[in-house]
Amino acid sequence: MPFIECHIKQGLTRERREELMRDIVQVTHDSIGSDPKIINVIIHEHPAENISISSRINGEEYKKK
Repeated sequence: MPFIECHIKQGLTRERREELMRDIVQVTHDSIGSDPKIINVIIHEHPAENISISSRINGEEYKKK
């Protein structure tokens, strides 16, 4: 039973989150053949200021102290 967690920046509309979940279920089904009825998806939304990507904080390069 696949369980997929997505951590994303806040701001998607309800409709877009639902579309994202449907897309994830479909891609998982297509990729590994799991029955969509047993594919679980959870979306965690976070404020942008709580996310660091590739060591960037708020879009700024990492600064050594």
